[in-house]
Formats: sequence, structure tokens, C-alpha cells
Amino acid sequence: MLHEPLQFFSKYIEKELGIVYTESNYFQLRTRLEEIAKLLGFADIEALHQKARLGISGDFKQLVLDTATNNETSFFRDPKVFQVFENVILPELTKNHSTLPELRIWSAASSFGQEAYSLSMLLHDYQLKHPRPSFKIVASDIAERVLERARKGRFSQLEIQRGLPMPLALKHFEKDDQNWWTIKSYLKKSVEFRKQNLLDPFASMGTFHVIFCRNVLIYQNVENKTQIIKRLTACLAPGGYLVLGAGESLIGLSDDFEFTKVDGIIWYKRKSQKEAIAA
Repeated sequence: MLHEPLQFFSKYIEKELGIVYTESNYFQLRTRLEEIAKLLGFADIEALHQKARLGISGDFKQLVLDTATNNETSFFRDPKVFQVFENVILPELTKNHSTLPELRIWSAASSFGQEAYSLSMLLHDYQLKHPRPSFKIVASDIAERVLERARKGRFSQLEIQRGLPMPLALKHFEKDDQNWWTIKSYLKKSVEFRKQNLLDPFASMGTFHVIFCRNVLIYQNVENKTQIIKRLTACLAPGGYLVLGAGESLIGLSDDFEFTKVDGIIWYKRKSQKEAIAA
């Protein structure tokens, strides 16, 4: 019976990552565990379960956690988010921080790097018209294999076609004979990739003016959501912005933000300390 192995791994993944697999989406977990079993040379999930019951550590642990995460992404995913960021949020931030030497942006749960590199392209082109401030993008993910790929900045033709306008692809990427596209070095060097579990402390990440944390909370229980938002808030400069996924909300999770809706997109702006106390 597969129910016991699936229940075992779902509980382990929730404990380590906060990602919740319920019986309604066990089929996704089953597919991912079958992939792990095949990679490690086990006959089936039951055999993998027997191995796991003896302990999950080292490369085995990393493989389980890497495979459990959802790495579905694309360039300029939800285009309106990037349009509002460029036309509304960036001008406000640069106006209010005219003496700021560097604008820091965090792409949390960045997967293969499409969001971070989309931001890098947008900011690079924005800077041609508005030289100050300079910018730094930090992109993080729990999956080491994903980060290794992201750091290379190399994408297939299919990945390029998902959301990336061809003029931008031709401008910012180099294409090889095998139809693989590699992002140019001047954009790659503006993105720093780090391994980070959002359930772990991350004060060492520093302070950011914008944090993109999209389609992450939707997989967490309420307790984990609250803790993640609390830590993200501590890393966000007063007046800075938190960007969530379209199906996510801070309602019932935090009173530290005011929200504004622009072109159908909700942006959460961190209150100043004075505003937070007054609220």
C-alpha cells in the first residue's frame, strides 16, 4: 500500500520545508518520489520508504527536499507585476531614496532564476535612463540543484519562449548552436544566488527595499505563514514593498503593512515604526 510511504514523506517534507501535501495532492508527491526512487536505483516508492525509515541525511535528504519543491516559473511571470514595478514602485523608491547608494531586491524561492534575471533586465534598462541608485538582486532557494542551474543563467529555447519577449532575449542573452541561451555577464553579476530555507532564520540576508515572495505562502500552514512574514518584515526597510502571489494575502497575518492596488496588482508597503505603533 502506498498510503503509508506517502504519509511518511509528506510529514517529513512539512517538518523540513513547511510545504503541505494533503491526500488530495498525493499524486504530485507520488510522481516526485518515483523520480527519486529511479535516480537512487530503488525498485519503487516502498523500497525508498524502507531506506528513509533508517534515516534521511546527506545527499539523500537534499534530493528529497529538492524534488519536493515546486520549481514552476517563467520569465516576467504575471507581466503586470513587472509593469507596475517599473512604472510606479521604482520611481517612488528612487524619489524617496535619492541619496541611496544601492537598491536591494530579494527574489525569494527563485527557482531557476527567471524572476531574478527578469528583474535584472528591467533594472538594467531602467538604469540607462535613471543612473542612480545602483541595484543588487539577491535570489534564494532551498534546492541546491536548482541554484546550480540558476547561477549558470542558461536556458532552453522553450524556457526562453515562456514570457520573455524576443527583443529582450536577443539583447540580453547569447544563443549557442544547440539553441541554449545564456544570460550575458553584466546581468549575471548583478544577481547573487543563496541557499535559504524560509523556515530558518535569515537575518543575515540584510535589509531590502523590495522583496518578491510569490507563490510561497500558499503551500504553508498558518503558523509558518505568520513566522515567514514576521521574518520578511524584519528584513524590509520601512517604506519598502513586499510582493506576494496573486492568490496570497496578508489578511490575518500581519498589521505591519498598508496595501495599495495598482492595475489589479496588490503591493504591500511596510509602515514606518511610528505608523505601526499608531495602528
